[in-house]
Amino acid sequence: MRSIFSILSFALVAYGVLAQTGSGPGSRKHSTTVDSIPLHESSRRNLASEIGGAFTNPVKCDADGNLYIRKYATDRPLLDPVVKIDGEGKRVASFDPVAFSELHLDRAHAFTPAADGGLYQIASSGIDEPKVYLLHFSADGSPASPIHLEAEFDPYSFAVFANGNLLVSGFQRDVVKPSGQARSFTALFSADGRMLAQLSFETEETTRPGGKPAASAAPHSAQPPVPTLDLADAEAGADGNVYALRRSSPALIYVISPAGKILRTLKVQAAAAGVMPSAFHVSANRVAVSFWDEEKHSQAIVVSDAQTGGRIAIYSDSGDLGAMFACYSADEGVFTFLNLGEGNALEVIRAEAGNL
Repeated sequence: MRSIFSILSFALVAYGVLAQTGSGPGSRKHSTTVDSIPLHESSRRNLASEIGGAFTNPVKCDADGNLYIRKYATDRPLLDPVVKIDGEGKRVASFDPVAFSELHLDRAHAFTPAADGGLYQIASSGIDEPKVYLLHFSADGSPASPIHLEAEFDPYSFAVFANGNLLVSGFQRDVVKPSGQARSFTALFSADGRMLAQLSFETEETTRPGGKPAASAAPHSAQPPVPTLDLADAEAGADGNVYALRRSSPALIYVISPAGKILRTLKVQAAAAGVMPSAFHVSANRVAVSFWDEEKHSQAIVVSDAQTGGRIAIYSDSGDLGAMFACYSADEGVFTFLNLGEGNALEVIRAEAGNL
């Protein structure tokens, strides 16, 4: 029998994909009540010759504009390879967790570009007593020495600080309860895998996947409520801190120092009431959060000041740019999206702001 960790991991990955496309639960919206700046396509590149077929969220970028896309592998869907695509649309490296054969990995999770041009990825083996590893790939895709994280939990999202510390979020079994019910777990780890501190998050409105408050679950329900994931995604900022997104309404972004201290919490309101965030990216001193509207097949991207959380602008997409918000460059004012085109070809779409 599969443990709750395996079930939760699969459910959350599925929810993450639904959230990116906006077809998951909790997608009821109201009309937009604020002015927005339309985004206009500036280029569209077809990558059918380099990578085609399905891909999974999230998508990452590095400072040089390279894309890191996790390609869906039908023969091993929990160990998908990550492909690096340069600005010319060419595949320059493939990072495959199967290369770490000695670890007998069952699942590969979140990833982030490394400063050396390679990739970091969280992966795990085992179900009842999971072993979690930080994988490091060199720029050419070859595997380097993995790091074992000294804690048993099911990871979901993570980010790497400039000093090598890691912020990792996921779920951990409640050993006190024989039912094995899981609880949210976020911790700071050193570069050699030692757990330095466990973080606790307090929110005014805690939401479950789908946007419903966790407290609304029936107290005498036969099934335990699905625990809320602390951090749905995380990225390192130029200021040396990590910015971590909580999927809630409003969207909450925690700014966390390399020592594991929560410096501040940014609240990002959607352009329309009740819409849940689907993706976010940090660039320079700005944070861009995407809110996808499935009913209208469109999205709004709210750009806020990374220091104060103050809203800078709202950008709108009529639905032609693709549901997956992949990259944001504050300096260039460019937004990058991914979409599956005709024949399952991958389209990389760049867009810039138009006039009000």
